[in-house]
Amino acid sequence: MKVLVDLTFIVPGRNGGIETYVNALLAELRGLPGLEIACLTNRLNQGRYRDEMGFECHASGLHGGNRTTRFAYQQAAAFVAERRGADVLFCPGNLAPLFSSVPTVPVIYDTNFRDIPGSVPWGRRLVFYMSMPFVVRSSTRIITVSQYSRRRIMEALKVGGDKVVVVHGGPPSERDLLGADDWRVVRRKYGVRGDFFLSVSSGLPHKNIGRLLRGFVEMKKRHSGNQQLVLVGHGLGGELESYLDRESVRGDVVATGYVSDEEKWSFLKNALAYVFPSLYEGFGLPALEAQACRVPVAASRHGSLPEICGEGALYFDALSVESIARALRELGRDAALRQSVVRKGCDNLSRFSWRRAALETGAVLRDAAESGVRRA
Repeated sequence: MKVLVDLTFIVPGRNGGIETYVNALLAELRGLPGLEIACLTNRLNQGRYRDEMGFECHASGLHGGNRTTRFAYQQAAAFVAERRGADVLFCPGNLAPLFSSVPTVPVIYDTNFRDIPGSVPWGRRLVFYMSMPFVVRSSTRIITVSQYSRRRIMEALKVGGDKVVVVHGGPPSERDLLGADDWRVVRRKYGVRGDFFLSVSSGLPHKNIGRLLRGFVEMKKRHSGNQQLVLVGHGLGGELESYLDRESVRGDVVATGYVSDEEKWSFLKNALAYVFPSLYEGFGLPALEAQACRVPVAASRHGSLPEICGEGALYFDALSVESIARALRELGRDAALRQSVVRKGCDNLSRFSWRRAALETGAVLRDAAESGVRRA
């Protein structure tokens, strides 16, 4: 079966968890018998998928930096698939051609453009609002990453449940876990003194970093100690910086901005605990990454996080600063609790693997190819 994968949306290093999902999934799909995979790439990512991963690639000529142009090229993917004789078009970037004569399977990770409007720039949100009804209508099957996202897609986009299939992602690879970890260099570079709580995310409002900061400060006020909070992936805005100055805790909070993959893994492997305060997640891959690194996880009860973290997390109410502070205090002071959460986190990982994700994705693609184009 010939599969064309539309990768024109990927700009290396700028797609966050989606890029991680796509790359890990493709690495496993490549080894499945009966699948002949080719990729539609742009000029920025062709080296990755053709030279590093060894896929047959069709270059779109697209540079990759402009969202409007990328969207236009995504619409052309159906014509490329038809011309190349593909049996199915796989679009793992939320969007897909509005009209397609080739069976098409997009991955829609969540409906945050509806549920959390502030998380998506208005222009991109408008594109989603206008195109999604056509995308779900032209798709033969839709893959999503959690039961939570499946329910939201069915409700928000009015899609029948038989059309939407859940395929969970997986934990990090052995290469990530066993990579170089020069912690002494990293901690000096960013000013980390000793034990620290870690959170990796963007600074978007639904990531709830403001409440996490306030919870950390409340914890420090009531229980003195040398623990720090390290925020990887973004800086702090003026309001939060002013808050830290007023509370005289600036030295206890480290905001790194974007870091290299090697530095991210170094932070993960050496954290006292990982904190996931998000108000909305379609999957929550960093939780599995922390569990794989044998780091205890404290997580919000919102979105898909309880589904993904299972019993391997200490949960808190992400809308309550006091609840966040209590979770930090308990994990920070109780070594036995940390060990228990780590043990349950390791057990939770057995539910996930990229090999399983590839097998399930392959089954959906075959079903779509055999079913042909169906309308919702």
